[in-house]
Amino acid sequence: MASISLLEASIAILCFLILFYLLFKKPHDRFPRNWPVVGMLPRLLVSLHQLYDYGVEILEISDLTFLFKGPRFFGMDMLFTVDPANILHIMSSNFSNYIKGSDFQDVFDVFGDGIITTDSELWKNLRKSYQAMVHHQEFQRFSMSTMISKLKDGLVPLLNHFAEEGTTVDLQDLFGRLTFDTILILITGSDPRSLSIEMHEDELAKALDDVGEGVLYRHVKPRDHVEAAELDGAGAREEDEPS
Repeated sequence: MASISLLEASIAILCFLILFYLLFKKPHDRFPRNWPVVGMLPRLLVSLHQLYDYGVEILEISDLTFLFKGPRFFGMDMLFTVDPANILHIMSSNFSNYIKGSDFQDVFDVFGDGIITTDSELWKNLRKSYQAMVHHQEFQRFSMSTMISKLKDGLVPLLNHFAEEGTTVDLQDLFGRLTFDTILILITGSDPRSLSIEMHEDELAKALDDVGEGVLYRHVKPRDHVEAAELDGAGAREEDEPS
């Protein structure tokens, strides 16, 4: 008889715990239980269909700050907070205490040496530059006129069209297109017009979605597994190249 691998045993235990949780959980027990080995992952999987609503509920009952415990050895432990005092402490008054470090930079390397990935003096200089731009009266006027134009000439006519046609609309996609068009106009001065009746797919928007998926993958996947996959991919590419 072939021996059971650690991965197979882990999957079997995870399936059992999820089934046990679904069958015996109390209806009023909304707070996620920290299970051995798998952490709070079963509760997260059960709530995927209403993840945002459930996240708001958990933050409300946990005094606006919640520590999510993921499966052991998977590096999925995360601290969530919407407490204004915490956000001010982390993002402004004591920012120097929260160094992002090399691991953070590896995850978000696609953003280069921008304000998202930098620390210390470089971050302060970038922050001052962005603040000077955002608070400039000309930029504020341009931002306001751009948003009003997009709402008046883009979103409202499009919603009217869908209402007249009786078409079902994905609001998340719709407002995502509104945000994408507005930001591109502010940054480049060019309107990609993804917010249109045709609802065409923009290559840059698709690329940004792929970037977001890759960043999420790096968050939830153990680092050694990611590196092994990248090395396997590099090896496969080398074999495909003609000698």
